[in-house]
Amino acid sequence: MENLQRSVAEFTALEEMITDGGYQLYHKVVASMHELCFAILEAEKNSRTRAVIEEIIEPAREIHGRSVFIKRLQEWPRKYPGDFETIEYLCDLENKSLYGTVEYYIEEYALNSAIAQQQRNKLHHQSEIILDTLLSSGEEKRILSVGCGGCRDILSIEKYIKNIRSEIIINDRDSDALDLSKERLKNLKGLRVVPGNIIQALRTAEKLGPFDLIVTGGLFDHMSDKHVSFFLKHALKKHLKHDGTLFFANAVEGNPFRVWMEYLADWRLNYRSEDDIVSLFNAAGCPDRSMRINKDETGLAFFVEVNGKGRELNNAVP
Repeated sequence: MENLQRSVAEFTALEEMITDGGYQLYHKVVASMHELCFAILEAEKNSRTRAVIEEIIEPAREIHGRSVFIKRLQEWPRKYPGDFETIEYLCDLENKSLYGTVEYYIEEYALNSAIAQQQRNKLHHQSEIILDTLLSSGEEKRILSVGCGGCRDILSIEKYIKNIRSEIIINDRDSDALDLSKERLKNLKGLRVVPGNIIQALRTAEKLGPFDLIVTGGLFDHMSDKHVSFFLKHALKKHLKHDGTLFFANAVEGNPFRVWMEYLADWRLNYRSEDDIVSLFNAAGCPDRSMRINKDETGLAFFVEVNGKGRELNNAVP
């Protein structure tokens, strides 16, 4: 554990460095963050327990916690990971920590990292899919957004869709997220709200469908295989139109930011491989030939689209 102890000591010593308030310290901080993560991974490979590792890195974690953003990731003030206020923070890209401090540069790195960008990429991609769906024909469309958060994806295209006849049903477990979305989209006709977690909302949403498009963003990052399969099975059988589309994203297995997210912050995701995703769909009665799996520009998130027609091609699930 000597390497880990040394990395922690070098990281905490950063506060003693003299800086003129410019970005010279930024590079030193980022280099030390990478060295610390390397040492943690090395400790894991040597079968050191999580409790032992956490005890050693506590001084470095404490410095991380001085960052306004990282403090959110350590404490999750809304009592669930990936809450809508955190996503808002990531999208605003505003560093709220004290400029020139170690924690400022930690936050600067975190907000501009590839793992943060993939969150923004999800919303951008959902915006495109929603817009394409609404513009695809002159018929009225129904769209269901599950775990909608602050509806940044819809907000970014509002001016293009405000005069299109459509029904957009938004769902979230957090009433404050829904309140924010309703205020933001108050001029959008055809907006309806379904509160509750993803499983509870399925029955209510069924009465409002079927849907041309269902989007879930990165919700599956925080769901077990059992719950994901349950959602997929019911969404494909009861909620999606015959020619409708389901879209979701999922963190890619092998995320290089994993050790930093879990040890220095406290953000754990359910990472999956492409084979894992295929297995989830097959368990839900959807053959893999109906799916399209790509990665976002960072390579850290899968973007998955499934066409509703594929659900009738496999009767393996009763």
